Amino acid sequence: MNAFEHFRELVSIPSPSWKEDGVSSYIMTKMAEYGYFLRDDVSGNLLFWRKPTGRKVMIAAHMDTVGRAVEPHMLEDDESFFTDGHTALGADDKAAIAAMLAAAEKKPDALFLFTRAEELGLQGSKKLTKEFFASFDIEAAYVLDAAGPVGSCIISAPGKNRIDVTMLGRTAHAGFSPEKGINAIKAAAEAVAASPSGRIDDETTCNVGSFMAQGPTNIVPDKATYSYEVRSLSDEKRKAITDKITAEANKAAERAGAECRIELKELYSPYIISETDPALIRAEAAAGTAGLEFRTHATSGGSDANNLRCLGLDTITLSIGYENAHSVNERIRKSEIEALVAFITALV
Repeated sequence: MNAFEHFRELVSIPSPSWKEDGVSSYIMTKMAEYGYFLRDDVSGNLLFWRKPTGRKVMIAAHMDTVGRAVEPHMLEDDESFFTDGHTALGADDKAAIAAMLAAAEKKPDALFLFTRAEELGLQGSKKLTKEFFASFDIEAAYVLDAAGPVGSCIISAPGKNRIDVTMLGRTAHAGFSPEKGINAIKAAAEAVAASPSGRIDDETTCNVGSFMAQGPTNIVPDKATYSYEVRSLSDEKRKAITDKITAEANKAAERAGAECRIELKELYSPYIISETDPALIRAEAAAGTAGLEFRTHATSGGSDANNLRCLGLDTITLSIGYENAHSVNERIRKSEIEALVAFITALV
């Protein structure tokens, strides 16, 4: 099967995060046909190989897509795959999977990794361990998961924190005895108003993306929740902004006489790749072999590369050519999928 045929099959399989079993089964069936052995973990991440010894290049992609378990109504013409405008396409990251399967059918001595729940903050790859890869000599790893033309490489990506705040006040009747209540919405709103949001500097951003407190207007609300994310190339700046957000939550709670509960998750760490990085040098050479223009750029998003680099694997994120990911306008050119197969083949 060629990459286009794989892609058509894959996009017809719903695969929201942690519910990727249909895609997982498809991959396992095809890789078994191609003569690969399988190693998986308790989270459902999949690793395939043919030969246990020798230095390896590893190619990786994630199996989940954003949103609900809805099959996209895919359309295509001579140039592109796209949808009818009602759902996302899922080229992020099924175009990568399709290209990997097409390359794997040629039976290279390489590793192929497929992860779960990447769209929820790299949760699947965060479950991976050094022991999972310990029996293999991995020279370089490449995560296929970025916008931009094939031949582009990500040389820096931020780390990310998530902060979930629950403000607990005290309920009371808003008309008869409001002074007996503690308004959780007001306390939470004051905390958010005093906290940073938006672009902090050229390597740091933060955003409050959720604020929830439903209830009738005649009751003083006793609960409000909100959630932040903080991204930065600097661990120190990410910690400083996170500390500021949590401090403002605690101060607002104290002023109101409320209780504040904070859950902090360090989702992944940042990385910056030097020009002398061996995996980057290999990628540039492979791009030349495949006839592609080699480019490098930074990103403000994360990928499984953040977690794989923390395991000591020399990992680079590669662009795969999709456009408008996560939206109803998502599309990918067929020429980019063909280029990706050529790039993978040159890499391995």
